Amino acid sequence: MHASKVRLAARNNALWCDAVCHAHGVPGEFLATVWLNRSVPPPFHPNLIVVSDSGVQDITLEHIRDLMSLPLAANWSVKDSFFNLELGPLGFDPLFQATWIWRETGVGTVGGLSTDVRWSRVTASEDLANWEASWAGHSRTSQARSAPAQFPSSLLTDPEHVFIAGFEGREIVAGGIANRTGNVVGLSNVFVNSGDTIAAWTGLVAAIERAFPDSPLVGYERGAALDAALAGGFMAIGPLRVWARRGRPGA
Repeated sequence: MHASKVRLAARNNALWCDAVCHAHGVPGEFLATVWLNRSVPPPFHPNLIVVSDSGVQDITLEHIRDLMSLPLAANWSVKDSFFNLELGPLGFDPLFQATWIWRETGVGTVGGLSTDVRWSRVTASEDLANWEASWAGHSRTSQARSAPAQFPSSLLTDPEHVFIAGFEGREIVAGGIANRTGNVVGLSNVFVNSGDTIAAWTGLVAAIERAFPDSPLVGYERGAALDAALAGGFMAIGPLRVWARRGRPGA
């Protein structure tokens, strides 16, 4: 029923992953059924995302086998966007399961906006570093400042990528990333460090809709974050699963 929406969400997610990989100097490539990366992507990013449910699973499995022959990091992963792959025989274990979500424009919510949180777009490198520290759940210690950025500031130069921060006073307490691809806007890396989660999702969505009006929002979540998204006007459109390659001996 929602297959076309899942395809849009999966491709949007793959394009965002590719943008982050490109910012790190390790871009991936799009093939007919998958996006894949033959290098070592940044943390939390897979080496392959399925972007088509055309039924040619054998081709997808061949791409996975090709990646298995490369010197990738241990425990690299595959995003099974349509929840229809069985990768156990190839040496993978399920890492987590999640749900694709979709929000039409103009949909109401059950949560009100928090008057304690001010939402704004991140536009400067220093602000992005502070945003990332809050996203990672730590303060900007000297050790954290010296670590490579998960989200390089070059991502700010693309008008289709928007980092949103929610402030209480001068402290970033919540946020997320929006990336527009075609007629949809992807929402990812949502974090809420304090306050009412549903109200934070409501405020974040409102901020993204100001940046990208009249576009459906897509993404995926699980657990409490999924509950908050559904309360914030999203609907579930299908399951996905991430598989992790079992670490090789000595890796």
